[in-house]
Amino acid sequence: MKHFTQTDQAILENIIKARRDVRGHHFTQERVSDAELARILEAGHDAPSVGYSQPWKFVVVQDESVQDAVYDNFKQSFNKSKKKFKHRESYASLKLEALKETSLHIAVFYHHQGGSILGQTSQADTGRYSVAAAIQNMWLMARAMNIGIGWVSILKPKKVRKLLGLGEAYELVGYLCVGKVKTFLDEPELKTKGWQKQKSRSQTVSYLNGTPKGSTKHIKSIVGSKAFLKPLVGKKATFMVALSHTQTANIEGITQAGLKGLMHLTPTLDAELLTLGKLKTLKKLPKTAKGIPTPALISRAVHLLSPYGRIESLDLGLFRTPKLKAKQLHSFSIAPSGRIDQGANIDALEVFEKGVAFGRGYECKDDYLILAESVPSGTTTATATALALGYDAKELFSSSFKEVPNSLRQRTIANALKRVENKTDLFEILGEVSDNMLIFNAGFILGVEGRFPLVLAGGTQMACVLLVANSLARYMGAEVKSDNLALCTTKWVALDPHSDIKALLSMLDFPINAYYTNFHFGSCFKPALKRYDKGEAKEGVGAGGALMYGYLNGLSTQEMARQVEGFLG
Repeated sequence: MKHFTQTDQAILENIIKARRDVRGHHFTQERVSDAELARILEAGHDAPSVGYSQPWKFVVVQDESVQDAVYDNFKQSFNKSKKKFKHRESYASLKLEALKETSLHIAVFYHHQGGSILGQTSQADTGRYSVAAAIQNMWLMARAMNIGIGWVSILKPKKVRKLLGLGEAYELVGYLCVGKVKTFLDEPELKTKGWQKQKSRSQTVSYLNGTPKGSTKHIKSIVGSKAFLKPLVGKKATFMVALSHTQTANIEGITQAGLKGLMHLTPTLDAELLTLGKLKTLKKLPKTAKGIPTPALISRAVHLLSPYGRIESLDLGLFRTPKLKAKQLHSFSIAPSGRIDQGANIDALEVFEKGVAFGRGYECKDDYLILAESVPSGTTTATATALALGYDAKELFSSSFKEVPNSLRQRTIANALKRVENKTDLFEILGEVSDNMLIFNAGFILGVEGRFPLVLAGGTQMACVLLVANSLARYMGAEVKSDNLALCTTKWVALDPHSDIKALLSMLDFPINAYYTNFHFGSCFKPALKRYDKGEAKEGVGAGGALMYGYLNGLSTQEMARQVEGFLG
């Protein structure tokens, strides 16, 4: 076997770096000779294959009528695909094939041979990977011969297969346009046209060498220090979301956290999407009237990239129970709460005691716990709760809206506060103007007593959970143990000019570490996601805590953003 020199290695490296997907306007009319074609095909046959199965079939297409039919297939597929890229105006101007500019086409198929194939019993797709390796061999050999290849993938594969007279045992992997080239571009065409940026090696390569790969670089402090976060770098967390419904959300125009007329299903759908990656209760994706998708997509995207140890949900009063497995859902026989302007009708002491009991008995099976929430209109009930407890918090709470519907919100809160004007018992006050999530989670914090690291994943609603815990601890002569407690939210909440989470946290009797993630959707193209950066939606379903987890486990802003965008098609 030949021993290759550094000169050989340098030549191969240059060929690899010079390989290009060649489009129509770069080909000449000069024909590829039979000898050149044979050499390219031979390179394909020399590719590695699983179990030495050689599962490829190369069909050399030189019949003009067949080529024309393939071109018609492309045009239909291209026009259909334009709808998926309507947010990218440049798509229609891209030249994505060379079907008319080349007289030589090669269709490469994967042959489903059936039976047991060595190396393919656990990973069924390895046969297809072998065919892809064959195409890469052909591509590199062609480039070494200064011949261009363009891979056309915007085709309906089954129609191409039938057109070429092959049966169902064959599956199209690649359709290649082959020809002599005027010039090869110095860089990939889609890179020079700004379609995608080149990924850095830090985005695509990771090393398992025992050293945690994450960092706190993109996590900024609101109050406290990052010392709390450093032991969590590279560690697993349980992600828990507290779900409840307050009929305050039924007030027309007070919230946009869900589908109009179906706001009561928002927490149910969020739990299914977060846990299962799909909806079972409803087919529609929860989003606002402006088309902004639920922040549950952010928390789910992080899980797909760097999975949480487990995902759990708390049913704290739902109209519809999410369709989850028993081990994924904790139920407490709590009814949804009423409208705060008409009386929330909560047995606050009972809900609080259930939270305390759950906290005392809960065993965190991972390194720490991220506690999130999904409660439509929760910032309205949180504002009323904080004011009713005596905190000067009138202008400090955020909203899912960029421009908060202040008149409606203020009127609702004012009517709620009138109901507790002469009340002094904190549980009676909470029972009138609060929501189940705030009360239960406050109890949970006191019940946990700092036994494991706990991160409240949310914005001003979670700040209100701390305020409730603060007031009840003071009321009962208890102590909030906060050394192992923190809060993490999004940049959209922390830098919101219409709220002030730092001011809310400064009202606590105990010290707290609070952070925000410096995440954005700047690398995305979907307008719905851009609205987050403009101040819509901001937080929910633990988005801030999920992003924190992503950064602590080595994920980049770009890969998390792209994963979220992928949900939108």
